[in-house]
Amino acid sequence: MSFTGVFGFVVLIIVAIALLGPSKLPRGLEQLWLMLTNFRRSQAEREPLTLEEARAMWAASESPLYDLIQIMYGAVEHLMELRKRIFVVMGSMLVGAIATAFFVDVILRFLQAPAKNALFIFLRPTDMIWVRMEIIFSAAIVLALPVMLYQILMFIRPALENPHEIAVFKMVAIVGAPLVLFFFIGGIVFAYYVLLPVMLPFLLGTGGSIAQPTWDIRPYYSFVLAVLLWIGAAFETPLIMAMLARLGLVSPKAMARQWRYAIVGVAFVSAAITPTVDPINMMLVMVPLLGLYFLGVIFARAVYRPRAALATSDNT
Repeated sequence: MSFTGVFGFVVLIIVAIALLGPSKLPRGLEQLWLMLTNFRRSQAEREPLTLEEARAMWAASESPLYDLIQIMYGAVEHLMELRKRIFVVMGSMLVGAIATAFFVDVILRFLQAPAKNALFIFLRPTDMIWVRMEIIFSAAIVLALPVMLYQILMFIRPALENPHEIAVFKMVAIVGAPLVLFFFIGGIVFAYYVLLPVMLPFLLGTGGSIAQPTWDIRPYYSFVLAVLLWIGAAFETPLIMAMLARLGLVSPKAMARQWRYAIVGVAFVSAAITPTVDPINMMLVMVPLLGLYFLGVIFARAVYRPRAALATSDNT
C-alpha cells in the first residue's frame, strides 16, 4: 500500500468517527458485527441472534473486538473531545486543499522536473483527475501537519498529571513539534533534490536500446509522492529515538551498542523505499538514514533520564 493509500485509510477511520459520532460508532460496529454473525449462522441454518444474545456470546468468547467496543462505549466523553479536534483538522485540510487547487498544475510540473526528458501519457479518461486529486490530498495533509500536531498535543494534555509527564509534554510542545516539521520537510527536500534526480534517470535508462521509456503519468505521481512522503517520515527517526530515551524506555548506550542491527534495519528500509536494485540509489538512502540514527543517539544522550530517576521525580 502506498503512503497516500495508508493516509487515505486513516482518514476514512477519522471521518467515520467525526460523522457517525462517538455514541453511534460503537453501536454501528455492533450492528455490523451482528449482521455478519447472523449471516454466518444463516449459512449453517441456525436461528439469528438478537443484539443482547450476541453481546453475551461475544463476552463469553472474550473477543478483543468486543472489548474494544466496550472501551469505546466507556470513552464517549473523550471521543467527543476527539471529534471536535478532528473537525478542526479536517477544516484545516479543506483550507489546504482549496489553496493547493489553485496551484495544482504548478505542483504537477514541479514534480515532473526530476524526470527531465521522460515522456508522460495517461491511458484512461479520468487519470488526470485522479492525479490532481492525489496531489491536492497529499499537499493538504502536509499543509495541515502543524494543526494536526497542535490538536494532538491539546488532546493529550488533560490526561497528564505527574510532573515528569508534564515536563515531557512541554518539551514536546516547545521543541519537538517544530522539529517534527523541520525534519519532515528536510526529508522531502532531500528526496526531491538528491534522491529523485539520481533515481529517475536510472529508471529511464533501464530500457537501453531495447525499449523507449513512455511513462503512465498516474503511477509516476503515486511513485514520486510515496518516495517524498516516506523519506519525510523516515527523517523523524532521531526524534522518535529522543522520545524513547526521554521516557526512559531505551538508553543511549543501548542504542549505540546496537549499531550493527541499525545498519541491517536501515538497509531493509532503504530497499523498501527505493524501487531500484542498484547500490547507488540504496546508498543515497542508507547514508542519510544511518546519519539520522547516530544523530538520534546524540539527541537521546541530551534528553535521557534513567527510569530510577523518573520514579524518584514522580514520587517527590
